[in-house]
Amino acid sequence: MDVVYDFSSKNFMVIGASSGMGRQIAEELAEAGARVLAVARREAPLLQLQEKHPKLISIATADMTADRPLDGVLSPFVAKFGKLHGAVYTAGVEGLTPLRAFSEEMARTIMETSFWGAIKAMQLVNQRKFSVDGCSSVLFSSISAYTGASSMFAYSAAKAAVQAAVRSIAKEICRNGKRINTISPGWVSSEMTEREQEMLGEEAIAALKKRHLLGFGEASDVSGFVLFLLSERARWITGNDFLVDGGYLWGDG
Repeated sequence: MDVVYDFSSKNFMVIGASSGMGRQIAEELAEAGARVLAVARREAPLLQLQEKHPKLISIATADMTADRPLDGVLSPFVAKFGKLHGAVYTAGVEGLTPLRAFSEEMARTIMETSFWGAIKAMQLVNQRKFSVDGCSSVLFSSISAYTGASSMFAYSAAKAAVQAAVRSIAKEICRNGKRINTISPGWVSSEMTEREQEMLGEEAIAALKKRHLLGFGEASDVSGFVLFLLSERARWITGNDFLVDGGYLWGDG
């Protein structure tokens, strides 16, 4: 690797750590020496993740659609290891919500998980008792916030809302040197996108891949930039969104 980070003696929370980009970020933080609180709905994949770094990764289950999803989750970790130096929110739900016939329940779940879950997490993370001055948070948005994915208004709206909220939150938390940014990935291979491939069909996937100037990405193509935003090298960056999309936004639509 060209860039290596040293997060020894630092603590991070990754929400959505059971698979995909969240899991990759949790693993790379632990590999860099950080203590990680890995949070997700499903316990089994979290246990598998913990097996790789049992001394550095702690796990907890939480449903981010609940009213107070992290009650009883963050406090024990901070009491044992110290305050957070950063947090990452990757949790999200994708689903088709065509205007002509959408499920309001699905649309609300998408918004509750991708947007309100992130806000609830940030409200807790940025309390002084839970994080150090200079704490850095990274929330996951999406290229859909820019392009408005067809038949996915709820997902696109939720991801756009995350960006707007972060621009406001950055102004509130800066007095303690705390930072917050969003990242907007393109199509990254994961369990979620595998399900989408089956749903969209070969022709649609081929067109989507063509639009990505550098092809589809892997979780590791995104995680490196997240680690940069969590590091001290990014201490003068806040309130911004960063496209890590393989050139999707500039490809042929």
